[in-house]
Amino acid sequence: MVLFFISLCGLASAVAYRSIDPLVTSLAREFSVPVATAALVASAYALPYALGQPVLGPIGDAFGKGRLLAICLAILTLTLIAGAWVTDFDMLLTLRFVGGLAGGGTMPVAMALIGDKFPPDQRQVAIARFLAATLIGQILASTLSGLLAETIGWRAFFYAGALTTAIAATGAAIVLREKTSTASTRPSLAGAYGGYADVFRNPKSFLCFGTVFLESIAIFAVTPFISEILESNGLGGPKEAGMVIAGIGIGGLVYSLAVTWLMRHLTRVSFMAWGGVIGGVSLGLCIILPSWGILATLFSLLGFGFLMIHNSVQTEVASLAPQARAAAFSVHAFSFFMGQALGPVLFGYGLHHFGLSPTLLAHAILLTAVGLGASALFARQSRELL
Repeated sequence: MVLFFISLCGLASAVAYRSIDPLVTSLAREFSVPVATAALVASAYALPYALGQPVLGPIGDAFGKGRLLAICLAILTLTLIAGAWVTDFDMLLTLRFVGGLAGGGTMPVAMALIGDKFPPDQRQVAIARFLAATLIGQILASTLSGLLAETIGWRAFFYAGALTTAIAATGAAIVLREKTSTASTRPSLAGAYGGYADVFRNPKSFLCFGTVFLESIAIFAVTPFISEILESNGLGGPKEAGMVIAGIGIGGLVYSLAVTWLMRHLTRVSFMAWGGVIGGVSLGLCIILPSWGILATLFSLLGFGFLMIHNSVQTEVASLAPQARAAAFSVHAFSFFMGQALGPVLFGYGLHHFGLSPTLLAHAILLTAVGLGASALFARQSRELL
């Protein structure tokens, strides 16, 4: 029951975030701005999401992770409702910025709760199940937002997102909120922030956070530009873009269902290496732009490879500092979303200065190198710690 409601929070967070990618061209037309400018709506959410992590994580450790989830999801709900009525692009950016700050209190705190509730031998599977819920949210967000943009209008999905986050906020407030502590030593925010020292004292911390930063740049830099790529090549519009982007979620969902079987045959470091190869090759093959359907299939393979790396790193993060898990996952999310904020800027620059094929190839090579490099470095770290 607890995992269900934690996962519901992850699903709602994914819906609020990933719904914007297929809408970029619709927003560009609505507000009469270039596509590259409209794509900043994605960065406007990812950047504050990342920057809020170092603040919000310790607050969850000190005063209650479930309580923080409920508050942040309630604020996110309000920004989505307001976003459905906005008539100015700058105001939309502002609302997404505030929503990103609030969203920063969801994913890392939810994963920290899993670390609290599940023993080490069950965490990778529990985190994978949680990720499955977030990926379902991503699939729904990507497909429905593109579909609604071509039928009812892009504003409709903001209402749908608000309904989802409101339900999750209610569940967090009722089921996940911790009881008031009666201990003689009251929680201290200063002490919680001191948990960062414990996190970075673990030699694996820099490797964990560096890996997710680079993998995020490699994969999520391209998603805000899928609509433009498809439209400029006559392969579809927002609806097809949503289907392609949803492929990442579908591949991740398949991974979450297969993870128990995979763990019987592969080590954690092998997950990372294979994830880099599968994801890198899939992203590289997108260069040929055969059709939106085949691109969706390649993005599904990309999502499978991505989760092989990402889930393995998340399991490592859960053990970096057991007394400061929310802080550890906050730095993890900070690194991940800083990559998502920087990625579209880098991809947009490469797309318009070097062309699509060289830019996609560069990101494919980066993803492969991240998977293989992380595998080798984690293996060496484990041997050194023995």
